[in-house]
Amino acid sequence: MDFRVNVGAIQSVNHGEDPYFLLNVNQYTHEYIPFTYAPHTLLIVWCLQFLFSIQNIWIYYALLVAFMVIDGYLIVTLDQKPEYFFLIVLLVTAFVSTFWNFYNGDKDFLFLFLFACTFHLLLKEKFWQSSIVLGLLGSFTLVPLPFVALSLAIKRPILKRIQYILLSIGVVAALFLIAWLINPALFESYIKTFQGSSSVLYEKSDILTPTPFLMLGVLLNQTKSISIPLVLVSMVYICLIVGASWYALRKNQENPLKVYSLAMLAIFMILPRIKPYYFIFLAIPLYILFKDCSYKIKILVFVVISLLPLFAWYLSNFYRYYSFYYTGSLTYLISDYGQTISLFLIFAITIALEYYTSTNSPSSHS
Repeated sequence: MDFRVNVGAIQSVNHGEDPYFLLNVNQYTHEYIPFTYAPHTLLIVWCLQFLFSIQNIWIYYALLVAFMVIDGYLIVTLDQKPEYFFLIVLLVTAFVSTFWNFYNGDKDFLFLFLFACTFHLLLKEKFWQSSIVLGLLGSFTLVPLPFVALSLAIKRPILKRIQYILLSIGVVAALFLIAWLINPALFESYIKTFQGSSSVLYEKSDILTPTPFLMLGVLLNQTKSISIPLVLVSMVYICLIVGASWYALRKNQENPLKVYSLAMLAIFMILPRIKPYYFIFLAIPLYILFKDCSYKIKILVFVVISLLPLFAWYLSNFYRYYSFYYTGSLTYLISDYGQTISLFLIFAITIALEYYTSTNSPSSHS
């Protein structure tokens, strides 16, 4: 679907039409999904029109597989103790995100590539370059922009860390400024997509946006006797994630790779908007955090991040086909928020593992 939407946006530009107006894209794609990427990304996806003209989606899938292989190579070479089989299973099955990427024909393997490059640069202490890559990542779509907070985990004076973050934001601002100078009307149309004007016909569902905050809202709607504001619950949730992450980060100050992985997982936990295919980003931190664990822990991890979301996916399709579940039921939560539940559980396992290793380390008994 997203492959056709990207091609439809390019076709709209070729015909002098606004690619951010849904009906313009729809006439080429017959998909009621808007194009929401920044204007300068049209140059990057321009080659897709040639693949589309061949009318063979398998060529595009081959490119996705090639990107996945490159991503895997970059991830497995982050340290000197590669776990190839663990990474392969993680990439293919975790959160069913690879399925979602192929199902939608999305470009998140490219984003994973940029994340992997960022980790390599951080480990080589090329912090300015890593900030530029994070800025490039955030310039595609603003959803990954909060990941510039990874710079806060760098062991440098706080002023330096702020400078790294400002550089990332500056890269985004510079690219947006160039896009506005080249085509002001197109850029203004892109800005209007944040108001939802271009996606008015796009039917959204929770399974397509399994964001933790939406799930919290559904849970609150079930508390008929007590009215608790979602904002308050969200703030408590964010504080719990930040507090637990801070505890884990302090324990691993001498292991930069683990620090960056914990920080990336924590940022993902509090993203205001998550799509099913974004979970592929977590391949990096989960690989680093669990690759050296025992087989029992790895089996538990795969049950949580692979079997549970897969079960939720089949459950969702089963009940949608027979149309006998209602919004707010336990079945609804499991089926539409399977990835979110898995995310909560894997974060809990991560923190519990950090606490367990702390209390059972030799230093804790001295």
